[in-house]
Amino acid sequence: MLNDLKFAVRSLRRRPGFAASVVLTLALGIGTSSAVFSLLDAALLKALPFEQPDRLVQLSGVYGTEPDMRDRDIRGASPLEIRDWRELNRSFTDVSAYDNFSLNLGFDSEPRRVEAEMVSAGFFELLGVRPERGRTFSRDEDAVPDAKPVVVISRNLWRTQFGADPAIIGRSITLNDRQLTVIGVMPAGFHGLSFDTDVWVPMAMISLTASPTILETRGNRWLGAIARLRPGVTMESAQRDLIGVADRLAAAHPEDNTNRSVRLQSLQEAALGDTQALLVALFVAVLLFLLIACANVVNLQLVRATSRRREMALRVAVGADRARLFRQMLAEGFTLSSAGAVAGVTLAIWGLGALLPLVPPGVLPAYLVPSVDWRVLAFAAGVTVVCGLVFSLVPALQANRLAVADALKEGARSAAGGITSLRRLGAQQILVVAEVALALLLLFAGALMLRTVREQLVVEPGFRPEGVMSAQLSLPRGRYSPSERVRFAEQTVARLGELPGVQSVAIGSDAPFVGGSNGATMFIDGVTETSIRYFRHRVTPDYFATLGIPVLRGRAFVAADRDSAPVVVVINEAAARRFWPNEDAVGQRIRLGDRSSPEATIVGVVGNARFRDLTTDLGAATSEPDVYVAFAQRSEIDLTLLVRTSTNPTAVMASVQREIGTIDAALPLFQVAPMTDFVALQTATGRFGSTLLGSFSIVALMLASIGIYGVLSFVIGLSRREIAIRLALGATRQRVVSLIVRQGMTLVVTGLVLGLVAAFFATSLMPQAIFGPSAHYPSTFGLVALALTGVALAATYLPSRSAARIDPQQALKSE
Repeated sequence: MLNDLKFAVRSLRRRPGFAASVVLTLALGIGTSSAVFSLLDAALLKALPFEQPDRLVQLSGVYGTEPDMRDRDIRGASPLEIRDWRELNRSFTDVSAYDNFSLNLGFDSEPRRVEAEMVSAGFFELLGVRPERGRTFSRDEDAVPDAKPVVVISRNLWRTQFGADPAIIGRSITLNDRQLTVIGVMPAGFHGLSFDTDVWVPMAMISLTASPTILETRGNRWLGAIARLRPGVTMESAQRDLIGVADRLAAAHPEDNTNRSVRLQSLQEAALGDTQALLVALFVAVLLFLLIACANVVNLQLVRATSRRREMALRVAVGADRARLFRQMLAEGFTLSSAGAVAGVTLAIWGLGALLPLVPPGVLPAYLVPSVDWRVLAFAAGVTVVCGLVFSLVPALQANRLAVADALKEGARSAAGGITSLRRLGAQQILVVAEVALALLLLFAGALMLRTVREQLVVEPGFRPEGVMSAQLSLPRGRYSPSERVRFAEQTVARLGELPGVQSVAIGSDAPFVGGSNGATMFIDGVTETSIRYFRHRVTPDYFATLGIPVLRGRAFVAADRDSAPVVVVINEAAARRFWPNEDAVGQRIRLGDRSSPEATIVGVVGNARFRDLTTDLGAATSEPDVYVAFAQRSEIDLTLLVRTSTNPTAVMASVQREIGTIDAALPLFQVAPMTDFVALQTATGRFGSTLLGSFSIVALMLASIGIYGVLSFVIGLSRREIAIRLALGATRQRVVSLIVRQGMTLVVTGLVLGLVAAFFATSLMPQAIFGPSAHYPSTFGLVALALTGVALAATYLPSRSAARIDPQQALKSE
């Protein structure tokens, strides 16, 4: 076998053009597939850093009447609901509540914002993670609000902020102006369910961010929950169990739990979200791309095998047996595939290094760190073995069917079979048809995703993000009463508005696409039969002007809208059209709560600003309206600062932080970013996927056209005598071109039909969140088929045009 390998290397060195074409094509296919596999491996195949992560599930409170849990709105859960899930279920060993947020970590020099999780006792045991130092929360430390202020920190925070102090256990640290005692340090690499957490506090310390009364309120829902399945319990049976629990809660608490249920997801599925569907779609696409690359290589092998018929015949004639020929073909096939694999893995390493910095923030989960490890190398090795076998079998099968006498007498010319052989489905023709079909599938998927992203990009967000900087800050509840929060907001807006380059300043409880929107209920006398859900935004008077949200009717808030004045609200246009389609909404009254709550007067109607996504139909009857409340009447501790600038935003925000420091030195700004970044994040997953799919599609289209061109050129090269005879007998050059194009396009049309059929069935498997609504499919089918036909027509016309220039006399003399 070693001699066969040496001969294979020498043989390929004598044909450097052929060897380079094969290796480069394989490198492209194996490299891209290995790079995408590394993403899939990191996301789906590598276990999450918990004990038996496949038994961990996430529980989400959902609302709606749809039978399928996936179609219901996820709305979180209240502490009382999660307690009921824990006590009434028969499927889990334990259930733990959790909530991710951030806290101000106080230091002598300057405060720092740290990521935190508020969890139930038993959270760490449920995940199967033990502390490196100290201990985790006990049940009694999570029983009574504020009774035992304790905290667990990460190893990273212990080392970076506390110098790996060996006496850290028992030491007090300041979080949101509260003194908490460190009782444990978690091991290296553990960062909670958010994968970036440095601080954990028990649920009983809710006063760090909110009033302890919400722990006993069933209607306040903001928490997530995790659980561990009991041995032998499946996801399906656990889901049925929790639906039964939800039905019992609806019967016991109809005022809060009607139409509410629980949705189960694996922890990995919950962490990935739509990214899982995107990665699977990309991996399927790259496998199709790999098949197209392999088809091109097989075509090259067939061309080379045909040109070597005489060589193979001579080998057999002088005594070489078929087994010997097969070993030789095997050596050549594996030499080519191995060289392609080495180049491909190198390309994958380089490609990942270049690709990952370009991935938009938020597309990949924090724990996902792809790399070319042993699993990726094993994948590349598997692809190499399969390719080597295929590349060996193709010429070996041709050699096995070789008629030695005919090959020695007729040489390569007998292989052609004339131009009309293009329509007969031999190996090369089948490969061309397959390439066209696969290229159409890739183009179709890429075009759908591109169209979905384009439609999202043209959606008006309802505000002007250009020139607006956003920043978050959190006021410690213990130091800031409601009146002091209002005073802080007014002082901040006034002082920041005087800074150079600042055009306007506003403060709100949230901002579009930034997050933090709170849901509540309202009742409208004579309009709604029950309380309906809405999204509440607490804003200062300049909020609409700063964001560029137009005031359509009435007025915005003014300084006189204070807690001593009647409660007023501003609603979005969608709410005005929905509840008062034939009247002016300004002057109407609503109740913020239930039918017994005090009334609030609508003083203005503003444009529909999108706070949550770019796809929700804000005018739908089931869509929750946006209601704005005057900050001076309903204040908040978690604030979003909005600054519209006319100069360098980085310099302006540095001045903003200094001014905030002069008002309260213990308040750090965090999540400082332009509003345009938050808008871009809404389409980040789609743009990332469409860029990769679009790149695969374009290269696949090129490979398919090269395959068509190569087959036609090869057949024309072996049909020079036939073409010369046709021209000598009076056929025009246009007729010869037409004949060749017609024969070539027969293969293309066959591939298009098969590709369209495959794409039609594949649409049922395409996730709508990634590829958009099915209404896009027919027109996209047509556009993709038209584009592919145009490229294929060019690939068939070019070699046919060269064939028509053959000089009949010279061609016949050479024969």
